[in-house]
Parts: sequence; C-alpha cells; structure tokens
Amino acid sequence: MAIIGIDLGTTNSLAVCWKNDKPVLIRNSFNETSTPSVVGYDKENETYVVGAVANERLITHPNDTISEFKRCMGQNMEFMLNNRKETSVSLSSYVLKKIKEDAEAFLGEEVDEAIISVPAYFNDKARSDTKLAAELAGLRVDRLINEPSAAALSYLYSNGFEDQTLLIIDFGGGTLDVSLVETFDNIIEILAVAGNNELGGKDFNEVIAEYFCKQSGLVMDALRLQDKALIYKIAEKAKIHLSKSMSTIMTATIEGKDYSVSIDNNKLIKLCSNIFSKIKAPIDKVLRDARTTIDDIDDIVLVGGSSKMPTVRAFIKEVTGKAPNTNVNPDTAIALGAGIFAEIKNRNMDLKDIIMTDICPFSLGVATCDSMTGDIITEFIINRNSSLPCTRQKTFYTMSPMQESIRIQIYQGESIVVSKNLCLGELMIDLAHPTKEKQMITIKMSYDINGILIVDVEDKDGHIGDKVFMSKDTDLSPEEINKMRERIKAASILGREEEKNALLIARAERVFEESLEQERQIILAFLMQFKASLTSNSLKAINEAYTKLKDLLDNIEGRN
Repeated sequence: MAIIGIDLGTTNSLAVCWKNDKPVLIRNSFNETSTPSVVGYDKENETYVVGAVANERLITHPNDTISEFKRCMGQNMEFMLNNRKETSVSLSSYVLKKIKEDAEAFLGEEVDEAIISVPAYFNDKARSDTKLAAELAGLRVDRLINEPSAAALSYLYSNGFEDQTLLIIDFGGGTLDVSLVETFDNIIEILAVAGNNELGGKDFNEVIAEYFCKQSGLVMDALRLQDKALIYKIAEKAKIHLSKSMSTIMTATIEGKDYSVSIDNNKLIKLCSNIFSKIKAPIDKVLRDARTTIDDIDDIVLVGGSSKMPTVRAFIKEVTGKAPNTNVNPDTAIALGAGIFAEIKNRNMDLKDIIMTDICPFSLGVATCDSMTGDIITEFIINRNSSLPCTRQKTFYTMSPMQESIRIQIYQGESIVVSKNLCLGELMIDLAHPTKEKQMITIKMSYDINGILIVDVEDKDGHIGDKVFMSKDTDLSPEEINKMRERIKAASILGREEEKNALLIARAERVFEESLEQERQIILAFLMQFKASLTSNSLKAINEAYTKLKDLLDNIEGRN
C-alpha cells in the first residue's frame, strides 16, 4: 500500500507521491493536479459532487454548495447540505475521499496512509479535526506537517539542502503562516512560527466584491444568493487577472442589467491596506520571537496562491527590504514538501539522512489563582516556539490548608486570561495526606513530535497522577465517529467516469446565469441537446453534442 502527501488547502487541494526517485504531483480525473476544496450536493441525481464540478456549481447552486470550510477547522461550526448538518470535518473528509480515489487510480494501487499539511498556527483542536477527517475518508495519518515546514522541505530539496536561514511566508486562500527556518548538515530546524488563521486570498476577494458593488450602486446584502456568488466569482477572477497585468475590468449581469467596473493594482493596494497591515504583524512577531533581524535571513520564500499577487510581493519587499524568491512554484511547494516528508517517513534510503525538527506553535499552561488579586490567570509551563520534543515543569501550591483535592485545567494559547485560550482538558487529583499547611505540587508537561501531551503531577512524596492529551482526541464519542464514518462511506459521490459530462453541464448552467436573453436561448438549446444525447447510449452522439456545447461555451467566455 502506498503513502502520499496531501496539501489540504482552503481553495484547492493537491496530492503527491514518490515515483521514479522523485516527488510527483498526482493528477485527478480531469488530468489536473489541483482539486478545488468544494463540496456540493446534486439533488437531481442524488449524489455528492466534489472538486471541479462542485466549484462550477457555486454560482448556480449556492444553497447546495460549500467552500472555504477549512477556516472553520476546530470551531465546531455547522453547515447545511442535503438537509444534513455537516461540519468542516465531514466536508474535508469528502475532499480527502476524492483525493484518495484519484491517487489510487493514478498509482494503480491502494492508498491507506497520508502525510497532511496544516497551517503552522493550527491549534490542537484544528489538527485533531484534520486527522479525524482523514480517518473518515479511509486514510491513516500518523503525522501532520506544518505548511511552511513542507514548503521549506520542498525548497531545500530543489536547492541541494544548502546551509541557510529562510523566512517562509505561506499566504494561501484562507490562512497566513510565517516561519523562520534554519538548515545545517541536512537538519531542517524550525526556529519560530506565527500566523493568522483568518487571513487569506478570500479577504481580497471580499474587498474587491464590495468595491464592485459600491461602484455599481448595488447593496451586497440585498442581492440574491446567486448574484452574490457571481460577484464573488468575478472578484476572484479580477484578483487572479491582476497577478498577471496591471489592470482589469469586471463585468456582470445582475437581474438583466449589465455592470462594468475597472480596477488596477494601485487601487487594490489602497482598498486592502488593512489586509497588508495584518500580513506584517506575524512577520514582525517571528523575527522578534527568534531574536533576529531581516539581515540574518538568506532568502524569503513565498508560497500559497495569494503570494502570486504582485501587490503582495511588492509589500513583502517593502517591509523587509529584501526581494522574495520567485523560483518556487507557490501552488505546489507545500504539496511537494508533504510528499517528500511522506517518503522520509517511508524510510527512503536517499532521504534517510534528512532530519526535520518542529516546534510548539502555542504556549501550554494551567489555570492558577493570582495570590495578590485572586484572579484566575494562565501560568505557562511550555512556551511557544519550544523545540519538540520538550519537557518542562513548574511548582505550585494548593490554595488552602487541609485541601483534599485539586483540579488542574490544561490550556493552549498566549493570553493571560484563561477564557481566551483553548482548554485541552483537566485533571482531578485527590491528595492522599491533607495537611495544615499549603502543599507543594509539581506539574510536568511533556510534548512530543506527534502532538501528544503528557501532564504529570507530583507532590512532595512523589507521583500522584498523570493524563495523556493526544492530538487525536475529539469532542465526538466513538459512537458518533462510527456513525459519521458509515455515512461518509455510504454517501453516493459522483464517479470519475461521470465527472467530465457533469462538469460541462455545470459550466453551461453557470454561463447561462451570467448571460443575457439571446445567448441564453442558444446555450439552453445546446445544453438540452447534450442532456438528451446522454440518454441515447450512443457514444458518437454524446461526443458530438459534447463538442458542440463546449465550443459554444469557449466562444462565449472567450468573447466576454
């Protein structure tokens, strides 16, 4: 059985295998390396659609299509699809199930294990959700790799693992990660990480969409869902177009009326000033945490789809004083790094000498009572950016004499206010020998490379209790997980052989929505002819009708 690397992205997902002594991008049923992270439900055919087909249906079927759910990992947010409550976990599992099927078709063998990349700033709950999604899709995931770490591995693999210090900026569709990486003697050491899990290309899309509405005299909240989806789509297209040229024109037909708005990169910079300020913050934080300066950086490596924007690259150069490296493919670097790491785990002899260290992205501590104010505050035991594995301990005292038990609450985060941090769980400890004096308690935390946290408690007489907090822990019971697994396994997902025709139909429906009356009549005629051919069982008739409809759509979209 094969092991693959997966970049489970907010906008798109990719997978990589090791083939012919090198990492190779896996191609899906459309012969593409990128699969949109979009899930929908086709009520007409009573099937789930994943990837390109679902992506085409975002405009025409906004109530039955969901995207950008990766941002909600670890938040227990619910979505409605097919009259069912879905979560970011279940939706991600559909994407991973599709990737697994495509990988098995590409490799010609079963795939049962994966290394999945996650934002470095994902907390334990979000990492647990990612592992659970993979498990529900039929994939075993023993290790996750931070996205900037994967990008660094890909970069260094291509550049011969030279000794250097890198600033990796991973700016994707939904998240921003910044990592400081040092390499020496085939060792890749992560020195510091920072980021923002709610900042990405999606934010540029929203700003551009709002600008389009303002210039057109439209109120976004008053529009139909289909029209909102259309405006967001043209905003995304404009953002992509501005990555290749200085200006572009956005056009849309809303309720029979044509709208046209121009935008250029200079205007985009002004509109997105708040976004750019949020990009700078984690860069400053990483350099501050590592106690270094930009002068100590040998290279700045940009990855993630949003890093292709000239405005982003120009901003990075402005705030750092260094031109970022543009030799790395920002779309594939993370996936390739995950694939290389999968082969390292697979004990490939050519990669056996490569060692990658990792760090704790968030501080870990316990809730304590401040002796002066009586406030409940966080007392940190393991600080963020500590190298893994690591063990730290601190001494505490019971709150009162003759105290018979203590409750130890474990938190992850950076705030002194415990409620602002993530509670990982708690320990209830009975004290064997209550005394008239406050007792001394030692709390020891051990955090390993696989995200397993062991909390050990001792009094002055020795060990009195411990508990293991593992990354695979979840709020769901085993019964609930089994139910989800069976439901996802039984879900009817559009087959690979049907996707080509379904994609053309979804595209025709989208172009129909975007077109005016005369074009609509022609599209409808060709679409009905194609649908009729699908019931004829004649491959010749299907191919002819397919070609006619595709050529028509190419002509209309090319003209627009």
